[in-house]
Amino acid sequence: MKLTIKKDENGFLPDKYAKFAADDFKSEGHPIVSFPFDITEIPETARFLSWSLVDYDAVVPAGFPWIHWLVANVAVASESLEIPEDFSRTTSALQGKNTNVSRFLPKASPAITEHYTGPTPPDKNHDYQLIVYAHSEPLDLKSGFFLNELMKEANAKALDSVVSDVTARA
Repeated sequence: MKLTIKKDENGFLPDKYAKFAADDFKSEGHPIVSFPFDITEIPETARFLSWSLVDYDAVVPAGFPWIHWLVANVAVASESLEIPEDFSRTTSALQGKNTNVSRFLPKASPAITEHYTGPTPPDKNHDYQLIVYAHSEPLDLKSGFFLNELMKEANAKALDSVVSDVTARA
């Protein structure tokens, strides 16, 4: 599989999906409009895609990796799929909990904790890792699943996977 993330002229995730998003692209102070990307060369027998977006650079300022987006069981019927802008708020696919659900953070609504929340690196530019999995059957998950549940299911059922880094500016 191949993964293409649309970046700005400097190679960063465009501002409107991250820290410098306009107010109408934010909720509760969080960027909420997910970025577009393309998946190609999907295995012929794949019927579903799932993915995670995690910031491992957050370990230094936060003490742990920051989960920004979890999605499971996106139907696919061909060898390519374009994920459009704002997919997180417009899809009926299952979405999991991100780090904003942590008991160590102020309470946020499910619109924040179970959807895309864009990168907001506090200290320096961060690299975010997007991992997309292809599988022939749906993952056995329920809405609001956690990263460990996604990884267990996706790794057990993956036909293929692809990893791409995307950098967001501080």
